[in-house]
Amino acid sequence: MKAKKIYPSDVKDLLVSSLPSRPTAPRALGGRGFSADDMKAAFDKLPLYVIERYNALIDDVRDLGDESLAAAIPTGIREGHTLASLFSDVESGELATYFSFLGKSLFSHMIGIYGEIDALKSEIAELKKEKEVEKT
Repeated sequence: MKAKKIYPSDVKDLLVSSLPSRPTAPRALGGRGFSADDMKAAFDKLPLYVIERYNALIDDVRDLGDESLAAAIPTGIREGHTLASLFSDVESGELATYFSFLGKSLFSHMIGIYGEIDALKSEIAELKKEKEVEKT
């Protein structure tokens, strides 16, 4: 992930308050001898820095894979499980194992339902066979 938290130490030299009281004064008089363009640049440093960091965050939000924001956000489902993992679990069907009701996971309920459907299909097939035998 490219985005990082901004700490006061990261920006202390970018703040307007870090300039001398009279930045356009000659160095001999305690200034920096800034021109008008230098002063404009000094005022632009912090906003440009914030813009750069904000754009890095936007890139992280839009990225996929191991360097994305989603890969850095823990879900709390289990150790090392991230939002990116959860997205993969949605696609693979693993997500069905997370939902629990009546003491079982959705996945377990679905397996049970499919088993019951298969049993009913078998019973129907047997009944059809018995009917055909009765007809003859």
